[in-house]
Amino acid sequence: MVRSGKCEFVSARAQAAGLPARNFKNSTFANMESMRAAEKEAYLDLRGVDTGPRGIVDGALVRIFIDRGSIQGHARVNDRSRAGVVTALLVWWHRHTPGGRNANAVTNQSLTDLGRGSTFYDCLVEVECV
Repeated sequence: MVRSGKCEFVSARAQAAGLPARNFKNSTFANMESMRAAEKEAYLDLRGVDTGPRGIVDGALVRIFIDRGSIQGHARVNDRSRAGVVTALLVWWHRHTPGGRNANAVTNQSLTDLGRGSTFYDCLVEVECV
């Protein structure tokens, strides 16, 4: 085994299960061409139960939207999100996304009533094919 001298976290069990390795720890890495190439594209994870009624197929360009804004990404139909939930990574830079916006375009900037924490992890959206 070649050692780099850096902390490296590897899980043979996760790899064997086919679990994805995210290439962006935060938006800093999303500006690196090699990291974008590894991640391939901005995507939205959806369950099949949610895509069928909307005519969305795996790989289709879709838009999630709310009164605050919208974003686009390619649908990945899988079981990584719960039914009724769309998962989008917000770390893509605007210039590297279809439509030029990332998940921040749909999130709320208000704070929670208990603890004054952020509310940007969860918002009610609709999904449609572009």
